[in-house]
Amino acid sequence: MKVKSLMTPDPVVIELPATRNYALDLFKRHKVRSFPVVKRGTKELVGIVSIKRVLLHPDEDQLAMLVKRDVPTVHPNDSLKKAVNLILKHSYRRVIIVDKENKVIGILTVGDIIRRYLSTNEKMKNIEIEPYYQKYVSVVWKGTPLKAALKALLLSNSMALPVIDDEGSLIGIIDETDLLKDSEVVRVMKTAELAASSEEEWILESHPVLLFEKSELQLPKKPVEEIMTTQLKLATPHMSVYEVANIMTQEHIEQLPVIRGEGEIIGLIRDIDLLKAIVNAK
Repeated sequence: MKVKSLMTPDPVVIELPATRNYALDLFKRHKVRSFPVVKRGTKELVGIVSIKRVLLHPDEDQLAMLVKRDVPTVHPNDSLKKAVNLILKHSYRRVIIVDKENKVIGILTVGDIIRRYLSTNEKMKNIEIEPYYQKYVSVVWKGTPLKAALKALLLSNSMALPVIDDEGSLIGIIDETDLLKDSEVVRVMKTAELAASSEEEWILESHPVLLFEKSELQLPKKPVEEIMTTQLKLATPHMSVYEVANIMTQEHIEQLPVIRGEGEIIGLIRDIDLLKAIVNAK
């Protein structure tokens, strides 16, 4: 199968120059994790900007400084397997489809492949998710403040964190878009103490202080349990790639907690993990 059969043509892009706040508005409006970035008026590819990169650098207003320039690209007639290999190699959730002049003409996301290929391919009914799900995942306690939860999410390089209660039982899940809904960028005043040389110390009664303004991402003072998703869809190790892809498609979700027995969480299956079945298929 070729890329052009599954790609989304004429995707939403961000033209440079642009600001960080403009990108945040687009993320909230379209509920996606990254956008292709192009030169204004030409559609020539510059790179990709992700929501995670924007969240990690709240003080950088110029979007050009947050763009990832080395991004995987394919052409419309390239094979699906080539695109999947690039997604897995670069750990990107999308490849950009470009023409011979490196102009953006489409995009192929993990979600596109799940919806348009894995959830409709009968061969995937015979492949279990057991080899592909994440067996070591970070979790967060229900009472964790949102700011701490965001830090845990970014440091773990995860798309989502399962939420557990005092007994260690799974009660919900939280992802980047949940945290972004209630966030805002604010300007705050910061201070930094300037060091004085030994020759200056006899003149100064105290070290001079520099006052400066800084942008920060501000989250409300709520615990995770107030914004987490509680209506969970779950997977078990012996479910098929086809079944899980269909749940993800129908529920518009990107990951499912994997459980065994009476609901003990043992991992997480992400949509990108399912793509490995395409690479391994004979």
